[in-house]
Parts: sequence; C-alpha cells; structure tokens
Amino acid sequence: MRPQTEVVGTARPARMFYIDNLRVFLTFLVVVHHSAAAFSNLDVWPKWQETTSSSAAVPLDLLLVVNQTFFMGFFFLLSGFFAPGAVDRRGPREFVVERLKRLGIPLLAFVVLLRPLFLLPDHLTLPAGARPSFSAFYFTEWEVGPTWFLEVLLIFSLAYALVRHLRPAAEPMRAQPLRRRDLLAFVLVLSAVTYAWRIFVPHGTNEPVLGLPSPAYMPQYALLFAAGIAAYRRRWFATLPRRSGWFGALLVVVSFVPLGLGGYRGFGASGALPGHDLAHLALALAEALFAVGVILVLLRVFERFFAGTSRFRRYLSDNAFAVYLVHAPVIVGAEAVLLRLDAGPLTKFLLTVVLAAAGSWAISGALRRVPAVRAVV
Repeated sequence: MRPQTEVVGTARPARMFYIDNLRVFLTFLVVVHHSAAAFSNLDVWPKWQETTSSSAAVPLDLLLVVNQTFFMGFFFLLSGFFAPGAVDRRGPREFVVERLKRLGIPLLAFVVLLRPLFLLPDHLTLPAGARPSFSAFYFTEWEVGPTWFLEVLLIFSLAYALVRHLRPAAEPMRAQPLRRRDLLAFVLVLSAVTYAWRIFVPHGTNEPVLGLPSPAYMPQYALLFAAGIAAYRRRWFATLPRRSGWFGALLVVVSFVPLGLGGYRGFGASGALPGHDLAHLALALAEALFAVGVILVLLRVFERFFAGTSRFRRYLSDNAFAVYLVHAPVIVGAEAVLLRLDAGPLTKFLLTVVLAAAGSWAISGALRRVPAVRAVV
C-alpha cells in the first residue's frame, strides 16, 4: 500500500530550530576535525612541524576517518534543504545573485585575507635552501582550506538554479513520511555511484584545480544535496518517524559487515588495489550505510532533545557560517601557541579545540557587528 501524502502547497514551512542547532553542532565538529588533523599522523593540514608517526595520535587518525565518512555530506544535505525555499521566494536569477554574494564573496575574502595565515606553516616548514618567497609559494600552491566547501556548494547551487530556470513551476510540497525502503535504495545507489567514481578518483586523491581535499566523496556530496532538496519538498525533517533513529543505529551496526568482509582494504589504497577491486565496492557500501545511519541518528536526537532555542543558541547559530570561514587560521594560531608545550597530541588536540572554538565564535560575533560583513555572512 502506498503511503498517503498531503499536498501542502509551496508556503514556507515553520522554522525548525533543531536544524539550526544541528548546523551549530556540525560547525563545531568541523573545528574538532581540523584540530585533530593538526596533531594527527596524516599530512592533511598545515603544521608548524613535520608530521612524524606517533601511536599516541592514532585515535586522532581514527576520528578523522570516521568524521570524513559523513560530516561534510551532512552539510550538503542541509544546504540542499534550504535551496528550494530560497528559489521559491526569489526566483532562479535572484537566487544565483544571492548565492554569488553569500558564497562567492566569503570565498574570495578567505583566499585574499585569511589564506596567507592558513598557508604560513606549510611555507616555513620547507627546507630553507629550497624555500621560495612567500608570494611565489602563495600563487603556486592552490590550497583553499575549508572553503572548498563553498566552491562545491556554489556549483551545486548554480546547477539547481539552472534546473529551476528550465522548469520554472515549483513542485508543491507534499508531506510524505521517510520510508525505510527509500533509505535502503539511496544507500545502494550511493554505494554503486561511489564505487564507479572511485575507479577514476580513488581514496587519497587531491584535486589540484579546486583544491578539494576529498574528491573521492563527491558522489556523496552531490546525492545528499539532492536528497536535501527532496527533504524540503516532502517535509521529511518535519515528519521524521519516531523509530528513524533506531533504524539509523541499525545501519551503523550493519556497516561494519562489508567493512570487515574486505572493505577495510580500500582505505588509503590509491594505487595499491585495482580501481575495480570489490574491496572498493565493499568500502563504498560500508561508508554509505554508516553515513546515512549517523545522519538519521543525529536528526532524530536533535529533533527529540535539542528542538528549542535560546539567546545563546541563536548566537551560536547566527555566527556558525562565519566560524566556518575563520576557524582555519585560528587553529593554525592555536598550534603556534602550543608549539613549545611539552604534551602529547591528544592533550594538544583538546586544548586546540577549546581555543579554536571559543576564539572562532568570539571573532565571528565581533566581525558580524560590522554591517557590511553581516550582510554577507
């Protein structure tokens, strides 16, 4: 039997504060992720000292791997959720202008103003005899840090605006519960597309033009952005089934099955395994199950326990986007402050999280007091 749907027109739905709180949590998770990268064994972040292998930093490596599986895809899901309503209100052309303003200007500001601070450790750790001038290094090293997200989101937004321009009639909103079979179908599609994509863009690939640190996850980003659009039209976030969190937890548990059956061999296997090796398919399936499962759990947990708002929560939410922009150089600065501290990587990581989170929100709040900044971020 097909589930009943309720046509509710195209009126803007009531604000769901739990989504705002989720955005804050994900932004904090970005700060945590990059703070961990600074002291991990992985060479994925500017560091004031050369990366040296340390067993004490292995938990940070695991944190990075687990986070990477879902947290940026979750950002694209929420970004896709807010896109249809913006186009409904403004139309495709004004939406494009607004996206260029809200994403393009911050991207440019980071590249011009904050990127030099972000790249400074990479420049200074080069051998003195082979170190170019900073200006030469700046213009030949295309590393845009966390703002790669703005690049990709802008591309997705422009593509969606084009679709809406070609199909100007807005699809009516239909309240339709999220079904388990739809979730499983999404997992299978995401797994298959990811597997095919990684034949050409394997794990560990760095995209040199756009500066993408994780292009192997591009299918997840694109499909979750599209899922966010569907979530808005079907009101999935407003009608989450009560047991969706438990189903998500089950998907997380099941994800360890394909991982244990060989998917683990696909991690860091760029060049080590043929692109068509079934280990890559098993890993893609494990990642899809884990990502969808964690997203469902977090959606349900925040809807159930963090659905309210307060003055402090509004402050955190209002400044979350600015925090995303400024946190990278703040973390680099915290690294420098802790450079001479005689402590292990986990201790430095925790101190950096505290300094970077508090500092980033404080700086963002101060910057957004400037009307010109507030108009953009």
